[in-house]
Amino acid sequence: MVLRYSLHYLIARGIPALVNFLAIAVYTRLLSPDAYGRYILVLAGVNMANLTVFQWLRLSLVRYLPAYQEQEGVLLGTIGRIYLMLMAGVGVLGGLAAGLVGVGDWQRLVLVAVLLLWMQAWFELNVELLRARLQTRAYGWAMGVRSVGALGLGTLFILGGLGAFGPLLGMTLSMAGVGLFFVYQNWRTIRLQLNWNQFIPLLRFGLPLAGSVFLNLALNASDRFLIALLIDEGKAGIYSAGYDLAYQPIILLFSVVNLASYPLIVRAWENRKERMVKEYLSDNITLLLAIGFASGIFVTEFSDLIVKTVLGEKFYDATIIVPWIVWGTLLEGIRIYHSDFSFHLTENTKKQLYVVMCGLFVNLIVNLIYIPRVGMIAAAWSTLIAFGCALLLSIWWGRRLILFTLISKKVIWVVTAGIIVLFCVKFLKSNLDSVEVMIISILLCLLYVSSVFYLLVRNIKIPTD
Repeated sequence: MVLRYSLHYLIARGIPALVNFLAIAVYTRLLSPDAYGRYILVLAGVNMANLTVFQWLRLSLVRYLPAYQEQEGVLLGTIGRIYLMLMAGVGVLGGLAAGLVGVGDWQRLVLVAVLLLWMQAWFELNVELLRARLQTRAYGWAMGVRSVGALGLGTLFILGGLGAFGPLLGMTLSMAGVGLFFVYQNWRTIRLQLNWNQFIPLLRFGLPLAGSVFLNLALNASDRFLIALLIDEGKAGIYSAGYDLAYQPIILLFSVVNLASYPLIVRAWENRKERMVKEYLSDNITLLLAIGFASGIFVTEFSDLIVKTVLGEKFYDATIIVPWIVWGTLLEGIRIYHSDFSFHLTENTKKQLYVVMCGLFVNLIVNLIYIPRVGMIAAAWSTLIAFGCALLLSIWWGRRLILFTLISKKVIWVVTAGIIVLFCVKFLKSNLDSVEVMIISILLCLLYVSSVFYLLVRNIKIPTD
């Protein structure tokens, strides 16, 4: 079940990702560097505000919808009312920010950013509703229409002379169009009012999550600021490029598995189906490890070639940090998309907040001590150490809440097979030229992941002897 839904979400997220990649190529050719820079800054600010202000509400929706199946309308009414309250708060703060920046392009960009934030938060709230209802096809259609519409409208607006406003307005109108359809489909019969019996649990569950999201952002960004402060901005740019190259693709693949597994696990938990919860959790960690090992082995062993090809010669120094970030990302992904589930299922998200706080503290201490001594490689070490400490704390505290098995026969099989693939790739690198090694390594990694998929599809039992 988890594998089947994961493949659905891979398509649903993969096609929009390709469209977004095409949008980068189009916009960089149509916009000047200054205009593209303003567009990226606004988009980054909107994404950060969206995660900090609205992400907890979306996670709460996915967590509590299975628990309130008999009162879905009441729950949606409460969540819709909270969205309107947050929307009003964002509007007030956005208006104040627009007044502070003065008259000019930036004032108009701030106002457009507020509209974009409203529409993006509404769109993502509704696709999470589709996810909670296990409506994978509708989810895919919504994501595809949003991405294609944003690119088409954004390109037209740029050609019409709107500059940096073009892609921002394109995204806003695209999500507004899909959002209106969601209003008719999901909300036309919903009465938007607070139900205090649901509002209080939503706040208890969601507010610590909002803090966790914010601290996670700080954990992922603090290295770059400290490198810029303690070394220079150039090294910070090299580190940032290498970090994103190693982190983003792997965490994206992990998030695809999470899109499929989390609603299934929550639904089984709320229906008191303990055997299904264990089965879904087992499939979830098996998929995460298989994807993490396969991608980690490939990126680590060919980091120099990947960095040179993707980032260019100017960023070749990023090669030294990529392997550390890759394996740190594996630890981070297992925590966020597996071990932290114990906090979500038991509605004890304060513990998750404490876990992230400890990880951030470790990261800052190691960075401050070792960046001045050994350079930006220390930031990569601190990332691996901080993610590892956070994972161990999550497992330790989580097992006090839910006693589910992290080390199973499937997990041991997947890890052992991954180590064998790693040694095979290392052996091939010492005996063949780079092109042959890369081709064979890709085939080995694909064979490794395919064997895990087969294991899950056939539900093969690993013998103990």
